[in-house]
Amino acid sequence: MHRLRSNAVVQASENRAQVIDDDSADGLRQRVGTLEKEKQKLQQLVEYRSTFLSRLAHELRTPLTSILGFAEILISQERLTETQRGFCERIQNSAQHLQLTLNQLADLARLESGRSKLRCEEFSLDDLLHESCAALARQAKKQGVRLSYEAPSDLMPIVSDRIKLGQVVYNFLAYAIARSPEAAQVTIAGQEEARGFQIRIEDEGDVVADPARFEVDLARGRAGCSELGLAIAKQNVDLLGASLKIQNRPSRGLQISIFLPAVAPDTPTR
Repeated sequence: MHRLRSNAVVQASENRAQVIDDDSADGLRQRVGTLEKEKQKLQQLVEYRSTFLSRLAHELRTPLTSILGFAEILISQERLTETQRGFCERIQNSAQHLQLTLNQLADLARLESGRSKLRCEEFSLDDLLHESCAALARQAKKQGVRLSYEAPSDLMPIVSDRIKLGQVVYNFLAYAIARSPEAAQVTIAGQEEARGFQIRIEDEGDVVADPARFEVDLARGRAGCSELGLAIAKQNVDLLGASLKIQNRPSRGLQISIFLPAVAPDTPTR
């Protein structure tokens, strides 16, 4: 009798355990189903956002091109007064800034939708860094910033996406110039590493309160409008199979280091 009672207790316990297991499994399946639906909604929102950004950039690019064209015609007129010429140059500068922002929005839309692909080729990293300096020389001079370049003349060729890497270097270098005070120096340097290359950009601006948090914000697309180009640059860094390190310099300013593989990956990392 005692054994029968024990068996009944064991059976009842097993039944209750089975019910609990079934309830847990059902709850887990429901939770997974809910998360899957939320994931699909999020992906749909990202697609809507990317489509909107792409169409916005497309629709505004044509009128902006007209504004820039007419501004250039007006500036070329010899009979303008200095005041009139100044107004025309302000129109041109504002339109160029807006055009740059629209291009960045279009780039961001392509990156978010996964349509951005690598087009790798072999090229000279030294030439690319020189071109970036030349492209930003006017901005540096206008701001009163000294721009210097340091790299050995015998840098090995790199195999990567030249356009995307150029965007990365341009955006981070432009950021270093923009945040530097007058008479400061911005240095860009390139060197070979054990398994690739390092590009280092240093400025003399204010220190960043939390460089690690700044990197996280860039990676998650939380940068403000003024750092939109940096957010795109960070995504391109990932596509190129590179890594980024941002840190305050011991004395003053910020150091941005980009570590690149000698050969970009066949499959972009996202």
